Amino acid sequence: MRRFLAPLLVLAAGLPALAAGERVIRFDDPDSYFPAALGKQVDVRFSPAFTVACLPRSDLNRVILSELPDGQACFFGADQGLDPDDPKLAGLARPDQGDVCVPRTEVSARYTPREASGAPPSPFYATDKLACSWHWLTGKGIGVWAESCKFETGSWEVQYDPQNDYFTLSVDGSSSYPVLRQFHKKAEEGPEVLLPELRKSGLIPDDDLCQFVPAENQAGPKGWSLWEIVPVGARKEEFEQLPDDEVPEPPCGEIG
Repeated sequence: MRRFLAPLLVLAAGLPALAAGERVIRFDDPDSYFPAALGKQVDVRFSPAFTVACLPRSDLNRVILSELPDGQACFFGADQGLDPDDPKLAGLARPDQGDVCVPRTEVSARYTPREASGAPPSPFYATDKLACSWHWLTGKGIGVWAESCKFETGSWEVQYDPQNDYFTLSVDGSSSYPVLRQFHKKAEEGPEVLLPELRKSGLIPDDDLCQFVPAENQAGPKGWSLWEIVPVGARKEEFEQLPDDEVPEPPCGEIG
């Protein structure tokens, strides 16, 4: 991995002062969950050493987190100063993908969190830093930070539906559809105890050919376990035989 050295005078000068209420989260912070920010815009701050070696300034706004390889954070941000064709970024850039990967020790997320009673700080990322804002929404025993966005192409808004006990998304005031549901079980129970309820509600087929399995390709926040509903047995065999160039219907219903 490339090392970065900078004159002591530059290091002593430090970084620009943070704005009022602004915070930084290092990308090597083990207690922070960064995968949720993939594909989102982030304001970042680079270390003095990295800035001296590679960049015109330490603070860049609205770069997009593209990938999180081991020990690195990758960003799209050519228009913000992270140009993969810049000779100073040789060895860090991926010109074929258009992004730049830096050691996580050299970069932090920079943001001003929104506060709400009983809520954790709002997320540090956004779908669009200029068009979207975070709002704390509560339901029956649950609260979530959700974005409201006003794009040139339309507005997105998440709301809680108390009648159905789920959160919905509407675009330009059109018919809303559920994007977050909650189900209840005892702490010592596994997710399979929810299957009868899911079948009865019609969210998955009313048979034994859809089951919970641990999610393989996604790590959850600390203390979380992630599960998904997948086809098994004859349904799995049938699904795997479908042509690769077709977009099939979900084999396990609305949430499978």
